[in-house]
Amino acid sequence: MDVKNKKWWHEAIGYQIYPKSFQDTNNDGIGDIPGMIEHLDDLKDLGITVIWISPINLSPMVDHGYDISDYLQIDPSFGTNEEFELLIQEAEKRGIKVLMDLVINHTSTQHEWFKRAMEDLDGEYAKYYVIQEGRDDQPPNNWRSMFGGSAWEKIAGTNKYYLHLFTVEQPDLNWENPALRQELYKIVEFWLEKGLAGFRVDAISHIKKIYDEENLPSDGPDGLVTVWENYRDAKGIGEFLGELRDMAFSKQDILTIAEMDVVDPERWEEYFGDNGYFSSIFDFYHTAYTIQDKTFDNDSEKFVEFLKPLVYKKQELANDRVFFTNFVENHDLPRALNRFIPKEEIGYHSASVLGMFYFFMRGIPVIYQGQEIGMVDYPKDTIDEYIDLATHNNYQDYLLKGLTEKEALTQINIENRENSRTPMQWNDQPNAGFTEGTPWFAVNPNYPEINYQQQKDDPKSLLNFYKKMIQLRKNPEYKDLFVYGKSIPDFVEAAGVIAYQRKSADQMISALCNLTNQAVVVEYDAEFEILLNNYTELKQAAGLMTLQPYQGVILEEKSLDNGK
Repeated sequence: MDVKNKKWWHEAIGYQIYPKSFQDTNNDGIGDIPGMIEHLDDLKDLGITVIWISPINLSPMVDHGYDISDYLQIDPSFGTNEEFELLIQEAEKRGIKVLMDLVINHTSTQHEWFKRAMEDLDGEYAKYYVIQEGRDDQPPNNWRSMFGGSAWEKIAGTNKYYLHLFTVEQPDLNWENPALRQELYKIVEFWLEKGLAGFRVDAISHIKKIYDEENLPSDGPDGLVTVWENYRDAKGIGEFLGELRDMAFSKQDILTIAEMDVVDPERWEEYFGDNGYFSSIFDFYHTAYTIQDKTFDNDSEKFVEFLKPLVYKKQELANDRVFFTNFVENHDLPRALNRFIPKEEIGYHSASVLGMFYFFMRGIPVIYQGQEIGMVDYPKDTIDEYIDLATHNNYQDYLLKGLTEKEALTQINIENRENSRTPMQWNDQPNAGFTEGTPWFAVNPNYPEINYQQQKDDPKSLLNFYKKMIQLRKNPEYKDLFVYGKSIPDFVEAAGVIAYQRKSADQMISALCNLTNQAVVVEYDAEFEILLNNYTELKQAAGLMTLQPYQGVILEEKSLDNGK
């Protein structure tokens, strides 16, 4: 990538806020916009420069805000449009830009467009949605919804069905309709005029559908089938994405991050980068895996060795080309510590090295709320303690496949996305300082031991280590290296270690991260300066370096001719 063509977002340090669980100020048990404003100084102190807020638009909340009933209104549970504009202004004062979640694959069934569509199936608004005739009193085909069950819902009194790739209450929009697309572009313009810095673009890979007229062979006991190639990055989607960029995104200098995998590296520049449909993407190369899976059976070395080639491939192919948005946690995943680290080994060193492993790679690092203090999963004793429809659907699917209730709950406790949605743990006061009311979702009972206030005052805490990582990444002496330098795999043969160099013409640093509970010895005889270390010492003798269990170090090599 041409370093001369710098963008403001290249050096961004991101933070995702899940608004329902961040901070409640009116004691209704639900996080709100004033709560976000209240913690802007904390985010500035951490070093954050961009926040992405999960949906706060008006919504019946069937899917926690991802079912929008009015794109131009803030949901009253979070606050008002005026309070959101104040958040943007107050964040800007602190050098922080704000991204909204843009959910334009589907709406809520409570959206005015859908209500009007149902009133007149031959009218203008019916063309805003994907509506098809059924076959012999059956759905148009046997596609499965991502939330379980048929992806088609019958419209009462007719033989017509509307498509919902997600919940029944989230009808898919018909992107083939130019009038619909123009309405969506107006929504983007509306929020950008308020001072928004961009968007995280939800489920955008699903906007193009290629319909099967006939049922396909089922891939499960429900008689349904998942056909990704027909509605995920389907052939022809580029026409829609290019228009979205040209008509909505390209008029201002904004950051757009798409939630999508672009599997073919040859097409990366088409999708993201200087001339791509988006600035960057969140991709999912690591999100399907957990160390708790039977394949890995809590074996750190086996897990790391499986992930390592996936990590290296992405990084090497991105050099001088594109910026990924790098993350280990978000609102749709279990907590990263439970996914990467055996439960009994979760602690300061394993949590800090997990942060180091991805934070200095090429791309935009993003922290999910609570990650910086080491929040972990909160397994439940019964399925009734969970709220999310997707959780309950997955539980029923496991029962349908023959698992016992105990086995199904065990699996749900490992994999469900509600693990990351427990309220933020601010202090050791009741409800972790999140609310003085009854929280919408149970607080993890470990909050007296794991909370922001306790770690803020402890110089050796995980929170303060994250601050050190961010300070190093933003250090003027190394900033261009961390942003634009090549990412080169290193010590590939060291089992359980993810290591890489960041290299430019006159600088080089090495990141070495031992993600196991065993000491690992590597040959390292170059002169170096320690820029960051999650231990108090680094053992080296006779050209050999010993990485202690879960030790991570960032070293500046002095062998390059850089005057040092």
